[in-house]
Amino acid sequence: MPLLCYGWVMNESLTIRLGQKLAHALQEEARETGLAKGEIARQALESRLKRREKLAVMRRNFGAMHGPSDLSTNKAYRQNWKKKRP
Repeated sequence: MPLLCYGWVMNESLTIRLGQKLAHALQEEARETGLAKGEIARQALESRLKRREKLAVMRRNFGAMHGPSDLSTNKAYRQNWKKKRP
């Protein structure tokens, strides 16, 4: 049987308290998937943190324009769009 080696080592632990509904849902998920409860929690945390990274990129870029606050709704600004620029 080949020896499996992982490129990462888990050296941090976390103790959390779960409410009854969440603990039951986690137990059911572990039973249905065959995964350890800790693995399910790690996957959920990793997924949330990845989403947060994506949101940080969007926050950095959205709202980056400067100009009037009604630029997207005021039709007066559109008149200038049709004019030819030199």
